[in-house]
Amino acid sequence: MHRTTNSPQGQLWPDHPATTAQRRKYGKRTQLETLLEMLRIAQRVGVALELPEIMKAGIAQHGARFKELRNLGFQIDNEMVRAANGRTLSRYWLRADPDSGGRP
Repeated sequence: MHRTTNSPQGQLWPDHPATTAQRRKYGKRTQLETLLEMLRIAQRVGVALELPEIMKAGIAQHGARFKELRNLGFQIDNEMVRAANGRTLSRYWLRADPDSGGRP
């Protein structure tokens, strides 16, 4: 069982390890790295990363992971749209990646 703890930056579960399935699919050590890889893949193909994909990947505390990425200099936009059936859909766009010189 994981205990939620606050880091000095106030983040829940910092450096939370990737699950076996996440490591197998994305080859990453932490869920932060997994989420970043998912954002980069979506960006390369020109689509948003949608919340159901994040949930399916099992990212713990995805809001905290987004905050960590933003604190590292990544520009991530969140778009919320209302679907025809009335559901609210949340999408995430990687707009700037400091690891690529800040280019989108």
